[in-house]
Amino acid sequence: MNIAITRIDERLIHGQVAYSWSVEYQVDEIVVVDDEIVHDDMQKMLLEMAVPKGNSLQILSVEQAANYLKGSEHKKVFLVVKTPQIILDLVKKGVHFDSINIGGMYYKEGKEQITKTVYVDNNEKQIFKELASEGILLDVRTAPGDKSIDLTTKI
Repeated sequence: MNIAITRIDERLIHGQVAYSWSVEYQVDEIVVVDDEIVHDDMQKMLLEMAVPKGNSLQILSVEQAANYLKGSEHKKVFLVVKTPQIILDLVKKGVHFDSINIGGMYYKEGKEQITKTVYVDNNEKQIFKELASEGILLDVRTAPGDKSIDLTTKI
């Protein structure tokens, strides 16, 4: 599997994200990894509505995604998750990432603002440090044309 772009965004896919990143990276398929949504027909339907014409959608659990992403199909994938923990879980299951785009991680009690659209708590900081220690580039951008910010310089 060719993961063209991996993005952390609490909103997962929606019009702006689905379209702009899919076009920029010329993906064939969007893969959403979320252990809860995989069992929620309403959420799955809403995500399907946000997929740009010409792209397919997979909604998978972490376990399913680990197997799927290590497969040999020749699709260009846009992988979207809500949290950095999901990325770490996939790494521990043998999925390789060169880089991760961090988009919308929003304010909640106990979170610190890192950039305009990224707020993290201490646990998430540790996860990002662990991902960086694996050689994964942590790229903060809201949209494909934005200037890249290396998250490791902020945590």
